[in-house]
Amino acid sequence: MNSFRFAALLLCGLGLLFGCSDDKPSSSSGSSSGSGCKSERDDKDAGNQDKADKPARACGDEDDRPWGDDEDEDEGDKPTDKPVEKPDTKPAESAGAGRGFSDSKQPEGENLDGKELKTDTEMASGRVKVSNLGFSFNVPEGAIAYFATGAAAIQVGEKGGALLTLLIARTGVTQAEARDMISQPLPLGNGVELSPQGEIGGKGDRLTRAMTGAAVTGYVHALIGKSTGVAVITIGQAGTDSECKAYSAKVADSIKFAKPEGEKDRLKYEADLKGKQLHVFKYKSGGGGYGGASWSSETNKYWHLGSDHSYEYFYQHTGASSFDNPDARGGHAADTNNDHQGSWSVELTLTLPVLVLRDSKGEIHTLTLDLIQGRLHIDGDEATVSQSSRKR
Repeated sequence: MNSFRFAALLLCGLGLLFGCSDDKPSSSSGSSSGSGCKSERDDKDAGNQDKADKPARACGDEDDRPWGDDEDEDEGDKPTDKPVEKPDTKPAESAGAGRGFSDSKQPEGENLDGKELKTDTEMASGRVKVSNLGFSFNVPEGAIAYFATGAAAIQVGEKGGALLTLLIARTGVTQAEARDMISQPLPLGNGVELSPQGEIGGKGDRLTRAMTGAAVTGYVHALIGKSTGVAVITIGQAGTDSECKAYSAKVADSIKFAKPEGEKDRLKYEADLKGKQLHVFKYKSGGGGYGGASWSSETNKYWHLGSDHSYEYFYQHTGASSFDNPDARGGHAADTNNDHQGSWSVELTLTLPVLVLRDSKGEIHTLTLDLIQGRLHIDGDEATVSQSSRKR
């Protein structure tokens, strides 16, 4: 089996590293899509650059920042950006101090050696670096590395071989987040999924776990640096367990860390969001048929982000239906609410920046941030940005 033909199954359902999405009303640990919508950075010819693309700028200069208050918005088009009143809650004790793994024993230098990773370009055996996230690795002899535009992972495959290795990375990874990541099923697309098996191996800044799926097997090594976490997942056909484990270890052994060059941009993203309220609104309706039945639903999501890195999140979904026919008349309405609070940060991935929420129960929620025609989108949904009434 050719690794890069096998790769066609992969990545379309591959989740972001270390987190779950806020899309559902209940907070549950899982994965969210890492590709998001097409970003402004996708329009660049990345293959002609000497360095890997940085994530889409989330903000401009002080006088034209696109994440500023939307003062000119027609208030009649959308409901007022004010959530249902909730009692004040105490921010998480670790607000602003919960990112990264300061106890990591992985050395972190000032610079990386190797060739800069380029999108949509095959890179033969040798050292490859991702300066923006601060790590490099060695592409084994007889293999090539490939990173497709918009993909969530770097692929490393043997020419004519049967193994495919994926590298996923994100800044600010904690040890708890790394453990959570390798405890979740890994969707590979087309209904194929790898599920964790047995206990987590390793300790400290290097964790391991076996994974299995229908007709495939896998093994993951997760390395947690002081600034960045990298998961190395080798996947093969059933029965190649030992080969997957050995190959994953070989690539993981070659990883080196340095200070991420994207840190300045990351801090700028955070600065522009401090004290802001992000609001996503969705409305759907329908009707017709016998008796003139009709229905509608309205969803509001609010994120209040404090300068002290504490946050409050509110979710409200209202659904209503009605019918009026010769036999009966009536209707139904119901609300679903959810909220949580904790600490937040903006982190960098191989593609889009993400908003990471670490709630007071220890669960992690990861959402993509993207600019599309100057408008902020959260997990692909357009959001309004305004001054928070709850956080400064």
